[in-house]
Amino acid sequence: SSGINAEWPLRPGEKLISKTTFPENANNNESARYLFYLGKIKATQLDYSEAFKNLNQAIRKAPQNAAIGFKQAATKLLVVVQLLLGEVPERHIFRDQHLMMSLHPYLQLTQAVLAGDLAKFSIVLEKYSDKFMKEGTMTLINRLRHNVIKTGMFSAFILFFQIQFVSS
Repeated sequence: SSGINAEWPLRPGEKLISKTTFPENANNNESARYLFYLGKIKATQLDYSEAFKNLNQAIRKAPQNAAIGFKQAATKLLVVVQLLLGEVPERHIFRDQHLMMSLHPYLQLTQAVLAGDLAKFSIVLEKYSDKFMKEGTMTLINRLRHNVIKTGMFSAFILFFQIQFVSS
């Protein structure tokens, strides 16, 4: 499980994936792991749409009543990728009994990003930076800062427009 979460060198993985074809007859566990790593590589390469697709498939192929650690790692990465895509992760994943505790920092992160609250985002980052580093999501989470600022500016613009409209 620690191999799934740790920051790991991507270059060898990128080379391997670009030069090989994953066997079609692989079992679901092997396919899930392959899709997870492929999703992680795609996310790092800024190909968030492909990463999202791969991570979703990885979660679907994982055993339904086992591999909880794998599902947690894949779901954490999926949440960050969705936020990078400018999408809102589905609420039900934060309520899943097997994911709720491990996803709590990612729920707080999601709330900060959606609110465009840079102060809250910074607090979440500071509070959970060791956890995000250990889980291998910190590099991607740092990219979310731009999304937080953009959302905050958009909210301020809307508020300003509403004030202008009301006072006219």
